[in-house]
Amino acid sequence: MIDPTRLEPVREFFAKPIGHHSAELDALLDVLRGGPIAGKLCLICTRPHREWTIGRLSGQRNDPPVVEDNRVFTSIEDAERAIFRLRWQAETGVALPDEGL
Repeated sequence: MIDPTRLEPVREFFAKPIGHHSAELDALLDVLRGGPIAGKLCLICTRPHREWTIGRLSGQRNDPPVVEDNRVFTSIEDAERAIFRLRWQAETGVALPDEGL
């Protein structure tokens, strides 16, 4: 269970979405990234090392993910932050603030 009022690990992630994280943030990411494969949000690399978009997994072998969001990210860090926001809201029912993170 995630406490949506506890934003310290969120700030940590937004500052450094890729790399080593604290134990608290690792536990949070386990929850956000866990669960069944079917319907899970994912990042789709549309141009290697240059562009990413957000997709959704079908959960069926050999079925490619479907683009869920038409935004195109030119930074993997920005893509990770965007999908984190979507997963957070899906898990907690609370949207993260646009500023202050």
